[in-house]
This record gives sequence, C-alpha cells and structure tokens, in this order.
Amino acid sequence: MALTGDRLFIPSLDGIRAVSIGLVFVGHAGFGHIVPGGFGVTIFFFLSGYLITTLLCREWDQHGRIALGAFYLRRVIRLAPALLITLAAACALNFAGLVGGTIDPATVLSQLLFFWNYYSLYIDGSQAIDGLGILWSLSVEEHFYLIWPALFILFGRKSIGLVHIVWLIAAILVWRFVRHFGFGDSEWVIYILTDTRFDSLLFGCLLALLQQGTTAERLFPRKWQLLYIVAAVLVLLLSFVIRDGAFRSTLRYSVQGLALMPLFHYAVTRGSAPGFNLLNLKFVRRIGQWSYTMYLCHFVIIHTLVFNGVAQFGDLSLVLWAGVLTLAFSSAVYYLVEKPLQPLRRKLTGHQEIRG
Repeated sequence: MALTGDRLFIPSLDGIRAVSIGLVFVGHAGFGHIVPGGFGVTIFFFLSGYLITTLLCREWDQHGRIALGAFYLRRVIRLAPALLITLAAACALNFAGLVGGTIDPATVLSQLLFFWNYYSLYIDGSQAIDGLGILWSLSVEEHFYLIWPALFILFGRKSIGLVHIVWLIAAILVWRFVRHFGFGDSEWVIYILTDTRFDSLLFGCLLALLQQGTTAERLFPRKWQLLYIVAAVLVLLLSFVIRDGAFRSTLRYSVQGLALMPLFHYAVTRGSAPGFNLLNLKFVRRIGQWSYTMYLCHFVIIHTLVFNGVAQFGDLSLVLWAGVLTLAFSSAVYYLVEKPLQPLRRKLTGHQEIRG
C-alpha cells in the first residue's frame, strides 16, 4: 500500500474486481456449469469488507474516531447514482416491451432501499424485471454496513478483539447449519440472506485488521507464498467440485473465505509479483473501476438480448454482445456520473478515498 496524492492506493483491488465481475458475467450468460459465477459474488463480498475496514482503520488512526454520518453519506453517494440509473433503464426497457418481468413499485422500492433479498423470499419475488434479481447482493452489503462500523468502533476502543471477530465468523457457520438442517432452508435461501452470508464480508474485515500490525505477515510469510497460493487454489477448486447440497449450504462459504485470505494478502502486498501483476494491468484495472455498474446492468442486458432473440443463454455470441453493451453502459455511467461525483464525496466527508 502506498500514498498517491491524497489517496491510499492498494494494489490489485481493481484487478480483483475485474476477475469477480468476469466470473459473475460469464456464469449469468449461461456458462454457470463451467464458471463459478456465485464465487464472483463471494469475492466481491470479501473485497468490500476488506476495503471498508482498511478505510475505517485509516480514519481511526488519523482521528481516533469514526464519523458515522460521513461514512453513510459516502455509501449513498457511491451507490445511489448508478443504481438509480440502472433501475430507470431497466424500467424503460420493460415499459418498451424489450425485456420481460414486471414493474412493481413495492419490488423496485425493496431493491432501491436494499431489502430485496428478504422481500423476494418472504413477500413476493415474482414481480421483478428480469435481470434485477441479482440486487440481493447489494442488500447483504448494506445490511452489513449498518452493523460493521459499530463493531469496528468497539474494536477500536478495545472492547472487543480479533478473537471476537473469529467467534462471530464461527457463529454464522453454526447458524447456517441450523438453518439448513434445523429449518430445512434451501441452498438458494442460505445463498442470498444477510444472516447467512455475513461472514463472507467478515473474512475480508478480519484480513484488513490482521494487516494493521505484523500478524498477517506472520500468518502468511513471504517464504511460504507459493505453498499458500497453491493450497488456497486447490481448496477453492475442491469447493467448486463438491456438489453436495449440505456442504454448499454450510461449509462452502467458510472454506472459500479462509482460502481467499492468503490470496488477497499476497495480491495486495506483492502486487508486482508474477501472476498478481496481471491484476494491475491498465485495462484490467479499468474494468475493475467500472465493475459496480457492470454488476448492476449486465444481467438486464443479457435478458434483453435473449428476450429479443439476439442470442441464447450458453451462446458465445451472447457473451460478445452483452459484454460490449455492458462495457459501453458502465463506462458511460462511470465517466458521466460516478467520476464527476468523486470530488464531491471527498468534499462532503473530508475522508481520503481508498482506491485499488
């Protein structure tokens, strides 16, 4: 990590975002039997927890406190513009008869206010515009951000420690067992609910906290880097291969979170090393910068193309057409909306921005 101007630059993060959105995109295009698209979301969760915790650590070190109002204002300015634009575009496509689904005010409100994951399961998930179902993941993240800053403040005041974070991660694993075996919840239910996916972000938070001292370097020493990387990759591959429903509903997310910790650590601390340096190529980082809007819009675009007979799920032509349109839409939103708002975010909050 290094200071560049008034920002803290963390190597590889934009590249990791690019890998994540690539996995999700290809999986949604009809190649989920080959590419683990859901794992792309898990990476996004881990990265989000890591990034926000690093930012909170920096603010705590500088000011000895966390400005919660500024924190949540940053979240609104970061998330709302692209989300509003994507929702408006999806509604326009549906109104014009170009994509399937239904414009339902209650559903749109649940997506806009980040409670779509619970609304879709327990109230009505049948009235969404095709392609917007993926907004469940934003609900998980925003629920997490309602809780994590308060926990971090307790950590900063030494009211809780790393061991309590580890116990919380373990408790969520136990809760998944309870929901799956005790309540009979399906793999999909456990996949999208906040109370069962909270730890996917906590693993990233834990790594960020470990990196504030020397603990992470002791856990993942440079001399064992290759061993850790090979072991982590093998563990991840095993987590993809095992198709047992019980494993996928319980242990899968814990196993993947543990495996991601050394990979993330080496990626951000040794970004110029062979392999990791690919994450920092200019065009890869550019895709990472657009990845939030790409995530929001790509599935609507895919459904629009399929709905109009341009291509079918599982066709390489769908990947090509949807990829071009997704990049075009996302780059336009980034340069016309998101990038111009970056100075406003810094001015309103007074916080230094972390970028990857």
